[in-house]
Amino acid sequence: MNWPVKSDGVTLDFSALLRISSLLALIAFLFAGPVIAADRSHHDSDARYLHHIDLYDIDNRKIDADSTRPYSSANTCGRCHEYEEISHGWHFNAFRPGTADGRGGEPWIWTDPRTGTQLPLSYRDWSHTYNPQKIGVSTFEMTKQFGGRIPGGNMGTGEPADPDETKNTDSDSSKEEGEQDEPISRFEFSGALEVDCMICHAVSGAYDFNSRREQIEQENFAWGPTAGLRLGAIKGNVSKIKDGSDPKDEAIQEKMPKVTYDPSRFGFDGKVFMDLVRKPSSNACYQCHSNRTVGENGIDARWIHDDDVHLRAGMDCTDCHRNGINHHIARGYDGEQNPSGATTMETLSCVGCHMGVDHGNDVPVNSKVTARPGRLGSPHPAHAGLPPLHFDKLSCTACHGGPVPRDQAVRIMTSLAHGIGEEGHRTGMEFPAILGPVYSKDSSGKVFPNRVMWAAFWGTMVDGKITPIPPEQVYDLTRKSLRVRKDFVSELLKPKMSSSDLKKILGEDRYKTKPDQWTSEETEKVTTAQTEEGTAVFGEKVYAALAAIEKELEVESAVYVSSGMVYAKGDEEDTVKVIDVTDDQATRMVQWPMAHNVRPAGWSLGVAGCTECHSEDAKLFTSRVAAIGPGPDDGPPISMASLQSVNPDQRLAWNELFKGRSSFKYVIASSIGILLMILCVGIGAVASRFAGRAA
Repeated sequence: MNWPVKSDGVTLDFSALLRISSLLALIAFLFAGPVIAADRSHHDSDARYLHHIDLYDIDNRKIDADSTRPYSSANTCGRCHEYEEISHGWHFNAFRPGTADGRGGEPWIWTDPRTGTQLPLSYRDWSHTYNPQKIGVSTFEMTKQFGGRIPGGNMGTGEPADPDETKNTDSDSSKEEGEQDEPISRFEFSGALEVDCMICHAVSGAYDFNSRREQIEQENFAWGPTAGLRLGAIKGNVSKIKDGSDPKDEAIQEKMPKVTYDPSRFGFDGKVFMDLVRKPSSNACYQCHSNRTVGENGIDARWIHDDDVHLRAGMDCTDCHRNGINHHIARGYDGEQNPSGATTMETLSCVGCHMGVDHGNDVPVNSKVTARPGRLGSPHPAHAGLPPLHFDKLSCTACHGGPVPRDQAVRIMTSLAHGIGEEGHRTGMEFPAILGPVYSKDSSGKVFPNRVMWAAFWGTMVDGKITPIPPEQVYDLTRKSLRVRKDFVSELLKPKMSSSDLKKILGEDRYKTKPDQWTSEETEKVTTAQTEEGTAVFGEKVYAALAAIEKELEVESAVYVSSGMVYAKGDEEDTVKVIDVTDDQATRMVQWPMAHNVRPAGWSLGVAGCTECHSEDAKLFTSRVAAIGPGPDDGPPISMASLQSVNPDQRLAWNELFKGRSSFKYVIASSIGILLMILCVGIGAVASRFAGRAA
């Protein structure tokens, strides 16, 4: 039955209204679907949610066993989860402007053995690092260089690091047909390196990190997540497509990577089982946050080390380094400002967890919060006999964090800088040369253990200010002059000695002897000759490289920086000289605080007594660090005391006082005892006298 309805003189029947309302509801559902889905994605249970889901590709089309386009985490996970909010988290906003810089951390270190480069880069405002955008390194180059160690996001999507960057919009009608306003971006072929949720949330052992890295090295950015989950075989290599190619050309399309999906991964209903966890495992963290120390005999063996005390107690990384849906990971240092504003974040630092947080009168009474100590079962540190002054001068990690200090700061290998986790043999001597622990003060005046490095790069100098040249451009400019095939150091500074050279050094009878059979005297002779030859080769080739840079870039002065020293063309041809400059950013060390591995109380500094730090050989002050770089000269040794601006005379006086501290305690105790005895005798005598008078 149709029920007529009048509205402003227009008659509508009920069925027409029903059809219109149904159409509007359908449109609303289509546009609001992701919002509705996001609202329904929370099951609010501690149990793991079973993910049998549809996969969607980078074109937002549902994937089946016959699809050839790569899986997209944004289009798949983003259907139920707040992908946009997640993508602004700490791990994903490294190239995004306007984000909080936070305390300085490990920079991206662009290392090129061919040119002797170890250049610290960061889009954050961290001391002694260079902003890639300001020196001409594109986000595409950064993504290709470091994409294997980043979980995706803004840095790999082709978005400009600076929102004010705009494309060339010149609409000059004089351009010929087909002429581009600007070069075609490589991102049009590689696709975006999206936030890959499964890097962290796949169950331990289910994600193939190395397969993902291989795709990124081939510039197959969009195919990385598919490879990581091993959803299928990928054939094709974007890096082989020439710059300037037309992405719409059919021949180019044929060269683009294609996926052959594994049919066994799809269920009877076309859905795929994603075996994931809410709380990431420590194994996922280790992919980018592993460290190895290097001793005199190479990389220190694992079995001689203890793990972080928290991990040995059964904790996971994410027990302390937590986050909400915004994925701003708690870094766990005092004074950290987290966008979530959660008060409990303060209790995830060393002090907050072990000793509690008392806001006192720093906040209004109605918002006063006092957090108890002992979170996660942490013990309350006694610190018996330790004067409170230490807590004003030292961070917790100064005594408890990082490797036990030695006479010299040791080399440290990290996942981000040295590719730990990738297949291959390492000696520990690979660049960049990162050293630690180095005890120096931060802006608050507290002493922290740090990792440090010195930059090495090629640059141009104007009025004493040095600007690095993009590493890839350096290689193109110096390829013919340096003539280095693989390694700058071994080929320039440590050239292979010929048989005739060895004959002159070792004599007719010994020059064919294997190096491991040389005497110590023969080894020293060969090393000296090799160093002299290397210095000459370095001067000749670096001079030629600097001349080539000056000519090609039309600049007045090109330089090479290494170990805090600046090399320029020498006064004579084929020689170089070290020049004095006032550019601290180029020559000073880059440092960032370290915490892990956290050592237990029994292995902390000072546990053996005051003289462990207050003595002439205390490692906290006497340990040294020297700049190491690809160049021929290392920097002079620097003591930890000088880095802490400790007055030598004051320290000597303290040390002398602490030498007799134990004896002084006995003297004081004895003196007090004697005084008490005298006092008692005196009181007794006075009492006897009064007693005599009374009698």
